[in-house]
Amino acid sequence: MEANAPANNPAPIREVQPTQHRRADSGETERPASAQLIHGTDTNEEVEEEEEEEDDEEEEEEDWNAADPVAEFDWEGLHRRYHEVINNASEEEAALMEEWNQLMNFFKIWAEAGHSHETDRTFKRLQTRTSYTQNAETELEKSRMHYTQVVNAFQSALNLLQSTGLRI
Repeated sequence: MEANAPANNPAPIREVQPTQHRRADSGETERPASAQLIHGTDTNEEVEEEEEEEDDEEEEEEDWNAADPVAEFDWEGLHRRYHEVINNASEEEAALMEEWNQLMNFFKIWAEAGHSHETDRTFKRLQTRTSYTQNAETELEKSRMHYTQVVNAFQSALNLLQSTGLRI
């Protein structure tokens, strides 16, 4: 609650107004044919050119006469276009493979650098832990030797006192 708002005032009530809008059908929202892309890559100009070619073909079909000889098909042209398309696809594939190889080489270098750095870091950590443990062992051995000397000193003092005839 706000600090400046009076505690006894209720929040204002909103009235919902009906709207004049209605939900559109998919037929109403569909793009016009000239704006649609065929196979996702053609431009509108290419689509229009293809539509004009289809119209021309339809006109040619209407003018066709069964008595006329069938026009020879350009098989060599088909073969040539086939090879052009395949060669273009092969070149694109080769370019993609080259890019893939470059990216994999980059990744390999990155991975090796990370591995080398991580190996060095973990070895330094091992050295630190080894030094700490060796130092702790040395200190423990010093303490053990000190306590051994203290015990030996007490035993010597006890033996000395017993030899003088004092009973403890």
